Amino acid sequence: MSRRLNSDHRTKVRNIPRRIKALNRWADTFHSPERSVFAEDEHYWNFKIPVEINLVQGKYSTRKTKAACAQALINACSNLITATAGRNYSPRITAVVCLPDMFTSEVCLYRSEDYYQSFITEDRSETGASALIKERSLAVEWGLILPANVQEIGITLEYYGSEDRDEWFTRERWYYGQVT
Repeated sequence: MSRRLNSDHRTKVRNIPRRIKALNRWADTFHSPERSVFAEDEHYWNFKIPVEINLVQGKYSTRKTKAACAQALINACSNLITATAGRNYSPRITAVVCLPDMFTSEVCLYRSEDYYQSFITEDRSETGASALIKERSLAVEWGLILPANVQEIGITLEYYGSEDRDEWFTRERWYYGQVT
């Protein structure tokens, strides 16, 4: 599948069930521990969600479709956690669902614990803030099934560091997998 970027988000996606089946086949490829192998000098590795942008963002994207795509990411993460269990070394394995820009969602592998912690730590500065989401669960809201080896953490990100208010934003990142 290609990662075509259609910036206007006006193209209606056809054959959604076929695309979801293809995404689920992609998630099944994470039963292989070789998926967790990446260069020793890399702190982080990722596998972007392999879908067309309009499937998960824009006016034609539905919650049901987004939930199916999020579930595939969670399943890929869970499959890789299971595939690497009992190995001498395995990176921290997570999946992140990014909202509202879900096209940037991915399965993430972290070799550096400090690097991972930098994504989930609450912080505030003159240009932005990050905070744990404690009162909600995306899994509950979207009816996602979390396998036994998967936990959930939500983070709100705010950016207000530019003089141009049009560049300010608030985002959510929902991390699944080995998050605690």
